[in-house]
Amino acid sequence: MRLLPAALSAAVLGAVLAISACGAASADPRVDAPAPAAPAVPAAQAAPAAPAAAQEVLPQRQAAAPPRPVSSGGASRAPVSDPGMDAAADGLRPFLLTPAEIGPEFTAGDEPRPDPATPALCGGPGVVAQFPFAVRVGAAAESTSGLVQETVSVYGDEAGATEAYRASVASMSCSEGHVDGRPAVIAPAEDLRADLGHDEATGWRIGGEGFDVVMISVREGEVVMNFTVLAPEDGLPALPDPLTVAQAGAQKLLG
Repeated sequence: MRLLPAALSAAVLGAVLAISACGAASADPRVDAPAPAAPAVPAAQAAPAAPAAAQEVLPQRQAAAPPRPVSSGGASRAPVSDPGMDAAADGLRPFLLTPAEIGPEFTAGDEPRPDPATPALCGGPGVVAQFPFAVRVGAAAESTSGLVQETVSVYGDEAGATEAYRASVASMSCSEGHVDGRPAVIAPAEDLRADLGHDEATGWRIGGEGFDVVMISVREGEVVMNFTVLAPEDGLPALPDPLTVAQAGAQKLLG
């Protein structure tokens, strides 16, 4: 299965955006879950080869800045302050993809940060607000063609990770929503387990005026990984293949 369908044209986007807005999510924030124990750092793996050709996307350096990312899991530090969780995040950071592993033209971007105030694409509270107790870490790489982002969330147990993952999938089940306040079309989710080989894996294509995004979310046990590839409108072919990025990132983190 290939995640990248034909590019969403401006005409198609305009037609879909004319339809009524999707409903807001109704899940209540979780505030009573115990903080998870620091996860074991994965065994060191050889750095994967650079890919051939992942809810917060960083602004592009151009006059009309695209939206911030579309991440479901947040990033570098959990909204709940906990030194042990911060230490666990630091232990995971070396196992994220580096710019050189994504492509020779990439340089390090600003590390993504979780924001409980950021709503889900289809409305309502985002996953960071709903599931605040998680170790979160992230990295970004940018080039003149766009941005690639990886975020990792480690929950206290597999049940918590599964609940958060499925809440994220549900929060992107509408056909149109908003990215950083801008209208966006969300193509139907694709089940990517056959491509990525983990407990759960889902991909989305998201488009709006001036930007196109592919996001892939992967869950393995208590770990949820998100890979976001953002480009100017119709610019995704110039960036690394999102499936290749997700495969390399999951292999480096999980082995």
